[in-house]
Amino acid sequence: MTDDVFRQDGYRLRLEWGENGVAALGADCAVLVIVDVLSFTTAVDIALDRGGRVLPVRRGDVRAISSARAAGAVVAGEQRWTLRPSSLIDLPADTLLALPSPNGATLCAQAAATGATVFAACLRNAESVAREVEKVADGRPIGIVPAGERWGVTAGPLRPGIEDLLGAGAVAAALLGTATSKSTKSSSSSNSRTSTNFRPSTNVGGASPEARLAANCYVNEIENVVELLRGCASGRELTAAGHAADVELAAAVGTSSCAPVLRDGVLTNRLSP
Repeated sequence: MTDDVFRQDGYRLRLEWGENGVAALGADCAVLVIVDVLSFTTAVDIALDRGGRVLPVRRGDVRAISSARAAGAVVAGEQRWTLRPSSLIDLPADTLLALPSPNGATLCAQAAATGATVFAACLRNAESVAREVEKVADGRPIGIVPAGERWGVTAGPLRPGIEDLLGAGAVAAALLGTATSKSTKSSSSSNSRTSTNFRPSTNVGGASPEARLAANCYVNEIENVVELLRGCASGRELTAAGHAADVELAAAVGTSSCAPVLRDGVLTNRLSP
């Protein structure tokens, strides 16, 4: 058996996990969508919605952080703003935020090296991202890469996280036309729900089984997303550390119209003027 089988050849919409997933899909896909719901891509969405920009930085990359400072970036963790989405809800507009992350930021840098156009998606902006991805791909293959977590936080083998399965499924469902949604916002994110109407897809032949199953998972569990993110291992870990607000922000399905795209190493909102 060759490595070719892991590229999911013959399918326009593909899905694979983590750094190995980027390596497998990057050679053929015109667009790669990175999904790291708890918490990198959710933090990116909130920062961009505030009018900021995000410079993804591999955690521990001293040279990249030094370069970010030289470029005028504010480094997350050195001031009040961090990787936690709740810390960014008052981020000043026009801020360039260097955001270190062992998963999402690392995958963005790896994906950019393949030559693909790189988007960052979460549950908040999945449909907006999908619309822009379709335009950029222009009929060419699209790869979705859920980041997952690590046993040991920054080291150890990949732990597939259901939060990223749901986020990747939300993007896949939007691309396949299996779901249309109208967001219902409330003052409390814990009470927010998405009013969703589903219709059968007529285009599933263009998606790999991995992408189709992720989409189906999201479609079947859309009404339970808040509960699932609160109760999953990653959500419970954040809550135990005092970051329950980050889980609530991440679970706010469809509340954002941002489409974060990597341009010259910086994530910006493709929908900005």
